[in-house]
Amino acid sequence: MIWLRRKSIEPGSRYVLGAEIANPRVSVSVPRTAHLAIIGESNSGKGSVLANLILQEVTNGGEIWFVDLKAGMEAENYAQVLDRKAYDIDEAEALLSDFNSGVNARAEQWRGKLRSLDDVQAVHRLLIVDEAADMIRSGASKKQSETCVELMRSILSRSRALNCTVVVATQNPRVSSSLPYRSLLLTTLALRLNSKSEAVMALGEDAVRRGARPWQIPFSRPGDGYLWDAETNRVKYLHVPFITDEEIHSLRRVVEAGDGRSVSESPATAAATSKYRGLLRRPLLRCEMRDKDE
Repeated sequence: MIWLRRKSIEPGSRYVLGAEIANPRVSVSVPRTAHLAIIGESNSGKGSVLANLILQEVTNGGEIWFVDLKAGMEAENYAQVLDRKAYDIDEAEALLSDFNSGVNARAEQWRGKLRSLDDVQAVHRLLIVDEAADMIRSGASKKQSETCVELMRSILSRSRALNCTVVVATQNPRVSSSLPYRSLLLTTLALRLNSKSEAVMALGEDAVRRGARPWQIPFSRPGDGYLWDAETNRVKYLHVPFITDEEIHSLRRVVEAGDGRSVSESPATAAATSKYRGLLRRPLLRCEMRDKDE
């Protein structure tokens, strides 16, 4: 079999999620500006998906904004590379407001000049909302919750062309209640779910008809999932690699030295950072390999 290089994929322009289960030599990736919903039960691999995305974002020099309303149980592991973080509803409202203001500023600056931005015009911003269902509140926090939802809608509807990406993770497949802005998330990764009905709620009937079977993923296979792209109507069955806590906690940003060299912010972690950068470059090259051009 002859492997052909896909000319359309440039390094850094896509997130590599993992490898096809049927053919592990083929990597599965999504555009770096594709808003993504990650839906799966507890211990299904959502943390591994987020870890892989964050590792690649750090390598590509982007900003990372993280909303984690579980008091930072997930986000604090990445504190050393986060540009902004929010661990309660007050902080979430402020963070989303600032992110939305940044989208407004970019739109104002580039309106009528370019149809879409890349890293040359504006640094890429990745917004992660973990356990997004926790943002939906009642009682005293209902007004703030509604404000956060409206900010999410505003960000999702306008930010893709402005070099921003939103990644939302949730355990709740009832997206109508957990993700009221679901229609603006056109790419979905469904990890292990409990039933076919949950898969239909999470992915839609079309994805299930085309072969998505997340309810059949064994508990012993965290990281397995079905990627559904509503724009192309394609389903891919993949495995997301596991990232250890040691790798996560050793992660550091790479900054430019005065002479143009890339150096670690911490001398003690320079070797580790170099290892991770190399590790991430290899999948980016692998994702360019296909049997034929798509």
